[in-house]
Amino acid sequence: MKQFKSLSLTLIALLTLTFTFNACKDQVDTPPNPNEEELITTLELTFTNENNASDVRIFKFADADGDGGNAPTITDSIVLAANTSYSLAVRFLDESKSPVEDITTEIVAEAIDHLICYTTPGDLMITILDKDANNLNLGLAATVKTQAVENTSLTIRLMHQPNQKNGNCDIGETDVEVTFITTIE
Repeated sequence: MKQFKSLSLTLIALLTLTFTFNACKDQVDTPPNPNEEELITTLELTFTNENNASDVRIFKFADADGDGGNAPTITDSIVLAANTSYSLAVRFLDESKSPVEDITTEIVAEAIDHLICYTTPGDLMITILDKDANNLNLGLAATVKTQAVENTSLTIRLMHQPNQKNGNCDIGETDVEVTFITTIE
């Protein structure tokens, strides 16, 4: 009887170890992806008149569920003064979380993999001021110079370019792209 009890305990111990090792073997930990695409719900542009610091103009694009799904809830029209130079600061946010997540800090941390591209069919002159560690444009800070009165548009694209960034806006994947109707008055 004593031998049966000892054999039962040994068998239970072996089964427990077998299940434990198999459970550990089945569990797969996926390492975090440092270039995982974040949800960007909001793009905020702050234009500050370089000759009048009290002239600050903030324009916003918001799409609560990100790309796809529901239509954007806010797409401001940009209105700037003619023949004026502005400092531009760009922020990318995820407002689906509480507190709001500032994706801009991640873009700065991964600057060598990101590029903000600006295109306009009008006479806006845009000069990117900030650089990444490889001395390539980043685009979160820029100077925007307006010319004569006009109705135009300004498209801003955040490009994700891991291991391929060379300053060209035509490579990589677009994380977010927004076109603002723009009036120079």
